[in-house]
Amino acid sequence: MAHSSVLRVEFDSVDALQESYESNLRKGRVFVPGEHGVAERELCEVVLVHPQSGATLSLSADAVWVKPEQPGPGVGLQFENFDDEQKSRLEAFVGRGESARDAHSAPAAPEAPVADIAAPAGPGGAATASRARNVHERIRGLSLRARETVARQGTLPERVALERCYGASVWESLLQNPQLTPPEVIRMAKNGNLPKPLVGTIVSNAAWVAKPEVQRALLGNPRVGGAHLDRVLRAMSQTDLARVAQQSNYRMPVRAAAKKLLRK
Repeated sequence: MAHSSVLRVEFDSVDALQESYESNLRKGRVFVPGEHGVAERELCEVVLVHPQSGATLSLSADAVWVKPEQPGPGVGLQFENFDDEQKSRLEAFVGRGESARDAHSAPAAPEAPVADIAAPAGPGGAATASRARNVHERIRGLSLRARETVARQGTLPERVALERCYGASVWESLLQNPQLTPPEVIRMAKNGNLPKPLVGTIVSNAAWVAKPEVQRALLGNPRVGGAHLDRVLRAMSQTDLARVAQQSNYRMPVRAAAKKLLRK
């Protein structure tokens, strides 16, 4: 089936591809920065370009939201028919930089640990995989106190390993890390099991709550209500606030609170 729009996604490095995989791709979605003239709900073709091999992977995707304005315009895409076969193709592409054709013919494999997925092909690949495995092995052996220190100060690979090993128990410390990236904040913000004190931590961070992506994640979280909800809505532009008040995909209390603010 031909698509009206073809969006190309290039990554600066293997690490950037891996970060995108952890935060978005493996969940069947991707954000394509820039202005593309794509309409919401439009069916598109997204072409992922491997930063090391130059191989490409083409996937059908639905434009679930479009951000046309500055700063940071772009399109949020949700992959169509993201089944086990598609996941296997994506894992093969991310891990080895295979072409779309090769990835499509690769047999399905069980979910691999970060170390295996992140290892690039060719010279240096074994060393990269070894370093990734060492990070996970070191993280698994940390004491509680050391774990909290790494969560507050650690690098992205260390934070990924921490959350994989210990889950929600490290969120509070991770939220104190000044290097935390927006995708990491968004992932926690939309989690329906996020404790209310941590909702408050995210909402109280002016830089985070000013980001539309974080706002949407929080508004979709049933744990966000009362003063926390009010603060998120007050951080939104009037245009976005009016959109929230009208969109049925938001919870009734969210729409009601947005309408109340618009009347003031």
